[in-house]
Amino acid sequence: MKLKHLILTASLLAPFASHAAEPLRIATDATYPPFEYVDASGKVAGFEVDFAYALCKAMATPCEVVNQPWDGLIPGLQAKKYDAIMSSMNITDKRRQVVDFSKVYYLMQNRFVARKGTQLTADLKDKVIAVQTGTPQDSYVTQYFKAASVKRYVNAQDPMLELTSGRADFTFGNTVQLQKGFLDTAAGKAFAFTGPVFDGRKDKILGEGVAVALRKQDGELKQRLNKAIDQVKASGEYAALLKKHQLDGLLED
Repeated sequence: MKLKHLILTASLLAPFASHAAEPLRIATDATYPPFEYVDASGKVAGFEVDFAYALCKAMATPCEVVNQPWDGLIPGLQAKKYDAIMSSMNITDKRRQVVDFSKVYYLMQNRFVARKGTQLTADLKDKVIAVQTGTPQDSYVTQYFKAASVKRYVNAQDPMLELTSGRADFTFGNTVQLQKGFLDTAAGKAFAFTGPVFDGRKDKILGEGVAVALRKQDGELKQRLNKAIDQVKASGEYAALLKKHQLDGLLED
């Protein structure tokens, strides 16, 4: 009788044990070094990838980071293919209509990049601006540079390829990503920042800051992530990750 009771108890608990061990799935678009990229071994790596695992450790939750093209990130979240997005995603009013966000973990600054010696004019009339589609940077140049031609790409690396090929005159994006992922590389040696810094504190269209994107109904997960963000920052691990990826002093939080 006792053996039967133990077997019954184990069978009842098994589904809960399986659920508890199920990893939190976090999606990223790994075309955005040094924040997220695919390394030489084929693994997804980068600052935000390491930060994601640090948050999961703080929550005592197993997790995995999966690679997903940028334009499929939010649809995939809504379809429950994964549980969260960590991909340098800025909080904007448009995105808030369909997803929720954790607290901000870094503020994004933006600049234009062009061939060295190129000046940023008021309207960039007849110039070609290459940007990643569906981003605050895309919205910004579309709204304020109507005399220019805007070319949009899903892959975050493609605007830089358009610059180097001569098919675009400017790109506009995250200052740190453009510096580390392009200007500091051999491909970017003939290019430089031009014009001032733009960020969400000056114009809300550029976003309130980078955060974890979640489904609106996942309020409990949001609370756990917010607590974990505070914990990882307070412990010094966040600063250590910035240093590891040579980002210390470059990101505001």
